[in-house]
Order: sequence, then C-alpha cells, then structure tokens
Amino acid sequence: MKSRKLINQSGFTLIEIIATVALLAAFSAIMLILFSDSLIKSSDALRRIFKSSGLSKVMASINADYTPYPRWKASTSYAAGNKVLPTGMNGRFYICTTGGTSGFLEPAEWRDYGDTPDGSVIWKAGVWVASTPYAAGDIVIPTNPNGHFYRCVTGVTGGTSGTAEQLPWPLTGSDTLNDNTAQWKRLLGYLNLQIGTADANLKDNSYGKYYVIENRFVKFVSNAIQPISAGEAENVLEVKIQSVERNPDGTNRPGEQILTTLFTAKEN
Repeated sequence: MKSRKLINQSGFTLIEIIATVALLAAFSAIMLILFSDSLIKSSDALRRIFKSSGLSKVMASINADYTPYPRWKASTSYAAGNKVLPTGMNGRFYICTTGGTSGFLEPAEWRDYGDTPDGSVIWKAGVWVASTPYAAGDIVIPTNPNGHFYRCVTGVTGGTSGTAEQLPWPLTGSDTLNDNTAQWKRLLGYLNLQIGTADANLKDNSYGKYYVIENRFVKFVSNAIQPISAGEAENVLEVKIQSVERNPDGTNRPGEQILTTLFTAKEN
C-alpha cells in the first residue's frame, strides 16, 4: 500500500495536466501579442534590404558606365596600357606609357600634355589620337581637354579616327561627333540617354529594372539644386531612380526604395 501511494504522488492528475496546458496556451498568446509586431517589422526590414540591394546594383552599373577606369593607387604595380583616374577627378584619365610601381604619394600635378612621372611609372593623358582604331565603348578626351569624357558609340565594332581632329567637341545635348568611321558622344549625354526619361514607364535595360524619377542636368544656386536653363553648361547630371514592386496580378509598379546620384564633369 505504501508503494502504491508513492507512485500515485509522483504522477500528475488529469486536472493538473489541463491546468498546465491552459497556462502554456495563455503564455504563448501573450508572447505572440508582444513580439508579433516586431517579427513583422523585422521581415519588412529584411525585404527592404533585398529591394535596396537590387536598386543599388542598378545604380552601381550606371556609375560603372560613367567611371570607366579605376582610381589611382599608391605603391601599386602598373603595366603599360593600364588606365586610371586621378583621385581628385580632374576631368581627365591617364594611360600608363612606362610600366612600374606608382609612388607613395599621388602626383602633385596630373599634366594635360607630356609625361606625368609617378614613382617608376610614366602617365600620359588619354587624349584623342588621329588615324587610330577605337573599339565601341572606348573613352577619349579632346587634345585640348575641356573637362568632358567622350565615348565611342560606333555600333559594336567601333571605328577609326580621322587624320585631323573634328572640332568642336559637343558640350551640350546628346549630339554625336562624326570622326571618319568613328563616332563620339559626350559621356554625360550618353548616360542621360541610356538611363531613360523620367516617366511612369518601367526601364528594363543593361542596367537592370527600375523607374526614373529624375534624369536632368542641374546647377547649384546657393547650395540648392536647380534645373539648368537652355544654353547653360551641362556639367552636372542628377539621376534619381526607384525600385520595382510586383502587383498581385504580376504587373509592375514603383516600389519604396529611391536612390539619387549626381554625375559631374570637371568645369574648365
């Protein structure tokens, strides 16, 4: 009898089990109320990160089109033919004519004409050269630099420059400069065309999928951005793009994420 009593005392009664289950259910309900909002917001934040990442890739692709060469680096090995941009972006790029190792400090003066010594490296500004084959996408600057880059836009194979430089190089609009069998377009103008107009239409191109809110040339007036007037210098391009959302029916609509970047040419 004593042994049976101990066994009965060591177990749970049906009432105790029901009470425990009820308490656990009540506790779970309280936890759900307390944390469900945080969980929902957390998933929303994660969703926004993924969307922002996609839009950032689009903007990075646009940036890569406007910044075709890497920035100069100190104490770096360069081979003949390598191309760099000064860290200060002076509206020029430079081609390595003598390979070697760059200096500990960046050249104090990147020269428009002649050689720029840099450690054991020699740089020369990437100016247009007569009677030279250029591939589509190649970049040059005029022999008299004006702060703008020009992109070869001749089909997919490029073309060969003429025996004499065609002047003037366009500074406004999206005009194309015909140069023997090569054609050149100002890089800011090229970018303006490739990004697309600001409207309600989805853009789906080599940059990715996005909507355009702003794609215009602007100026700074008292530290405020204003659109330029007709005939003013087109040295600053404002680009504002928006992410893409999917409707339940599978159609697209503008999303929550927006990115803005200014692309600038060096004013001379």
